[in-house]
Amino acid sequence: MNTTNVLPRTIVTRVVGVSYEGRQKIVSELKRGETVFLVRDPDNAYDRNAIRVILGDERQVGFVNRDLAAKLAPILDQCEGVLRATVAALTGGYDPSSFRGALVRFTLPE
Repeated sequence: MNTTNVLPRTIVTRVVGVSYEGRQKIVSELKRGETVFLVRDPDNAYDRNAIRVILGDERQVGFVNRDLAAKLAPILDQCEGVLRATVAALTGGYDPSSFRGALVRFTLPE
């Protein structure tokens, strides 16, 4: 059995793209345990499997990395293109020149 495409039921992953388009301010306001949403972005010019990470008010935190997005896109397409996640951890921001980051945790639908 080929297990390379098998995903664990619960996934924790780093949000990418947090240093673009003013997203550092949004990341700096995140709280551990806060709800975010993974939203399919099939019209993305750079990646047809793109999955945005957004807040409930639709401000964008960043994206799911390209490799994971390729595996998750078909799953999200089957559940209306949205999956609820939580902020699992916050990283960086230790000094003014350090970027902030976030990890999110979500559970795949059965």
